[in-house]
Amino acid sequence: MIKRTIFFAAAGIATLALTACGNQAPAPAAASAGAAAPASVPPSTSAAPSSTAPAYIAKKVGEKAGVTNSDGSQAVDFWVTKIAVDPKCEQYMSRDTGKHTILLDVTVKTYIDKDSSTGISAFSILPGLINPYAFSTTGSDGVTNQAETDMCVMPKQLPSSYAPNRTYTGQIAIATTSKSGTLQMTDNSGMFGPGAHGWEWSY
Repeated sequence: MIKRTIFFAAAGIATLALTACGNQAPAPAAASAGAAAPASVPPSTSAAPSSTAPAYIAKKVGEKAGVTNSDGSQAVDFWVTKIAVDPKCEQYMSRDTGKHTILLDVTVKTYIDKDSSTGISAFSILPGLINPYAFSTTGSDGVTNQAETDMCVMPKQLPSSYAPNRTYTGQIAIATTSKSGTLQMTDNSGMFGPGAHGWEWSY
């Protein structure tokens, strides 16, 4: 599996990299129900980032992304297995007027955190990266909005810390004004150099 490094750490700290599996950008795809993570991922790539705009790698449901250790070995894989738009609200809960619920099923597979002794490692950024507040949506009108807390469903929570050689499943629920469009996950940790970076999915 070929991986392409898109981030580098600032000088003086351990180098980490957010990675995309493959080397050819997949076409945007509508959300599919229950798609499984493939054994090998179609090639993907992203355009060169500008100095100001975030650089996102387009992903399909079921397609892996991840984070590497400073030596280039894989530390974490994660993938979205399902995106549901406006699922039925749970009892005693409701969706705000003018808002839509986006519910993501997510799988996270960890390997070895080789940079844990540095204090800045792949595992240390995961809780903030795979997190509702790391998401934004861009609608068909081209307007991007930061995701908001959803009041319709109670998702199965992902952990607040991760152990090596484990597989975790959980959900992320967000509220947005855009019923369809593009969902972005942005790394705002600042640990990979200047600018914001991440992945995006069509829904």
